[in-house]
This record gives sequence, structure tokens and C-alpha cells, in this order.
Amino acid sequence: MIRLILVVPFLLVLVAFTASNQDPLDMWLLTYSWKTSAGVLALTVACIAFILGAFCLWVVELRQRRRARKAEQHVRELEAQLAQAQAVLTAPTRIEPTLDDTPHLPHIEQENERSPNV
Repeated sequence: MIRLILVVPFLLVLVAFTASNQDPLDMWLLTYSWKTSAGVLALTVACIAFILGAFCLWVVELRQRRRARKAEQHVRELEAQLAQAQAVLTAPTRIEPTLDDTPHLPHIEQENERSPNV
């Protein structure tokens, strides 16, 4: 929106300048010369500047898109690693038996078993 607020008045001034400057002038660039009006020259320069600016923006955008694709791929890889780690952590753990294959429970003696004579 801010771009439109800046660009539209500039374009209106440029068109008004072109409309009011129709007298042909001698233009030259190094050894090449031609006749054109100042308004047409201003429009031509503005169009060339717009095309160059659009090209520069396109180059920067391509670089940003490449970085974004690499970052998205890296995020996918990290999410896959996280899913593997969570699967390992949530997998049921198997209790390995001891050498004598009996569970180790604490032995609790009852009083009657200690003194059988009572």
C-alpha cells in the first residue's frame, strides 16, 4: 500500500512533465545523436530504471527463495529425526532376565516360619 502511495504521485508528475514538454531537443550520447523531447526522455529513463529495479528485486527474491527451500528441507530432516527419537523413547522397553531367570524379590519371612516350635 505504501508503494502505491509513493508510485502513483510520481507517475502522475512524470506524465504531466511529458505532456508539457513536447519541444524536440538535440540529444547526444558519445558519438550518437538524436532529436527527442525532454518528456519522452524522462519516460524512457523511468522505464529503464523500473526494469533494472525489477531485475534487482527478482535476483534478491531468488536468493531468498533458495535459502527458504534449504531451511524447509532442514526442518523436515530435523522433524524426521525428532520423530525417530520419540519413537525410540515411547517404544516398550523389554526387561532382560537375570542369569538365574528368577525375579529378584525381597524375601519377607513371616513370624510363624521363624519359630516353628510355637
